[in-house]
Amino acid sequence: MPRSEARRPSRWRSAGVFLRDHFRSITGLLLLALMGATLALGVQWLQDPYRFPLRVVKINSDLRHLEKDDLQQALAPYLRGGFFTVDVAGIHDAVETLPWVYRATVQRDWPDRLIISFVEQEPVARWGKDALLNRYGEIFVPRNLPDGLVLPRLSGPEGHERTVLDQYRQCAQTLSPLGLRIARLDLNERRAWRIDLDNAVQLELGRVDTALRLQRFVRTFSEVFAGHLEALKSVDLRYSNGFSVYWQETETGERGSKGLPG
Repeated sequence: MPRSEARRPSRWRSAGVFLRDHFRSITGLLLLALMGATLALGVQWLQDPYRFPLRVVKINSDLRHLEKDDLQQALAPYLRGGFFTVDVAGIHDAVETLPWVYRATVQRDWPDRLIISFVEQEPVARWGKDALLNRYGEIFVPRNLPDGLVLPRLSGPEGHERTVLDQYRQCAQTLSPLGLRIARLDLNERRAWRIDLDNAVQLELGRVDTALRLQRFVRTFSEVFAGHLEALKSVDLRYSNGFSVYWQETETGERGSKGLPG
């Protein structure tokens, strides 16, 4: 038998292996393409809002300060599509953008509900003219302030909201045993503090040692001020070892003052 004829079966076997391997690869690619097409059609089918409509939007929180109309207007542009296509992230951002909302969560609830939950801001003080502070010292500006909202007024340079709120809390705690309440606390541009009590008495604390100066006022309160608050106008505590007391004008038009040692 010639050598060329002996090699022919080997060549045919190599060609068969080549075709067999490529056939498997082609088959695999066709299967992947079919699976991809099936998946795409399935996603398209699921995203059809007419197949899985969103029927219920549940607000899982009480509205104390937040107006219902404001919430509805914020949600309206995003409540489109079906269960799988509704813009959950957009709804979340729209709700948290509302001034009275501190934090919000949005969840799908199979098969046709959307649940929106939020925590309202808790105002603890007024800031400036139109703004409020929450308990973390963060500013928020509602469109309208609630009627009958009685809060202390705080003010200070921009970026010092938390500092002013912390100072208010400390001063309020110091004055509480005397039955005195703070109506206003100001931090001016020179970083000096002033307290207006709810009986219109002013306390000048200055820039340094404010806690010690306020304690000096508390220690001498029963001896100097108790029983005379109606006649008291202001107390200047910006002394190293004393303070000045300014009384209301007398019938003769004179205003009394005196300095006391610390």
